[in-house]
Amino acid sequence: MDLGIDISQQLFPNPLTMLYTLCVTAVLFFFIYKFLFNPAREMIQKREDYVNGKLKDADNINLEAKENLSKAKEEVEKAKVLSKDIIETAKKEAKDTKAVIVDDAKTEAQDIYRKAHDRIKKEEMELKKDINRQIVDVALSASEKLLKDKDLSKQDEDSLNEIIDELNGK
Repeated sequence: MDLGIDISQQLFPNPLTMLYTLCVTAVLFFFIYKFLFNPAREMIQKREDYVNGKLKDADNINLEAKENLSKAKEEVEKAKVLSKDIIETAKKEAKDTKAVIVDDAKTEAQDIYRKAHDRIKKEEMELKKDINRQIVDVALSASEKLLKDKDLSKQDEDSLNEIIDELNGK
């Protein structure tokens, strides 16, 4: 049965066709490498550099945020301490002011009491003097009436003047 097909030719390809296929494959690999692989690799490298840059920026921002957070915490603590100091100072000043005001009020009250007491004593003395004057006036009126009725001797007149002087507080 001879079909007219040479099996050896079918099993082994033509060397010229094989060489041509290899050359075309090499040229195809060259163009793929030159125009697809290298640009894709460069694009991947650029993307990697971009991502790494963003990661470094994010790390730097994260470190900066941590530093700012620690500074903020320190400032908050300082503010707390400062506010406590201000409150303590204000309380102390309020107590001192209160003590000064109370002392001033006590002093003023004592001055008012002393002035009132002095005024009362002065009025009492004036009343005593007024009473003494009235007593002297009554005594003088009585003595005048007695003197009109009789003629006193020098000794009686001196005694009467002594009584009058004693009443006047001399």
